[in-house]
Amino acid sequence: MTHREVRRELIVTADGRDRTVSIEGPLPDGRFKVAIDGVERLVDARPVRPGTWSLVIDGTSFIVDLDRRRTGIAASVGASEALLQVEDALHKRLANAASPRASSRGESIRAPIAGKVVKVLVAVGEQVAPGTAVIVLEAMKMENELIAEKGGTVATITKTAGQAVDTGDLLVELT
Repeated sequence: MTHREVRRELIVTADGRDRTVSIEGPLPDGRFKVAIDGVERLVDARPVRPGTWSLVIDGTSFIVDLDRRRTGIAASVGASEALLQVEDALHKRLANAASPRASSRGESIRAPIAGKVVKVLVAVGEQVAPGTAVIVLEAMKMENELIAEKGGTVATITKTAGQAVDTGDLLVELT
């Protein structure tokens, strides 16, 4: 990537369905590499006026109007319109990391993103109240406290301070 290129990953929700959208560019030829749920396309995107874009995808031209609304972004192509919620993928993963788990016996706290454990704030056997921070994870030069939503007794701690983690790795198990 050159210094002008940007890579961004978003979660776009339309009609109750989440899609992962990755955007990279502009590329040297001015186009953007866009992947939706892993399907990659080269897109020529040019602003027409504020809120309106001309897109050329696989040789087909589209005019897209984007209108911010309280409940999201209305995207219109011709007579079709969809209301979109657009979130930064990293922020959504971090928010979901602390969400309640389905199990009634406690919860599994997993790494929402790859990073490094900075600090473990609990010990095996310790009682943890709902809303308590249990581990600090550093990712993208930011420290993030991961919170126990349900609480419980710490059954397992799988990582120690300084260890690298991948997305989805089990960090702390509460029963």
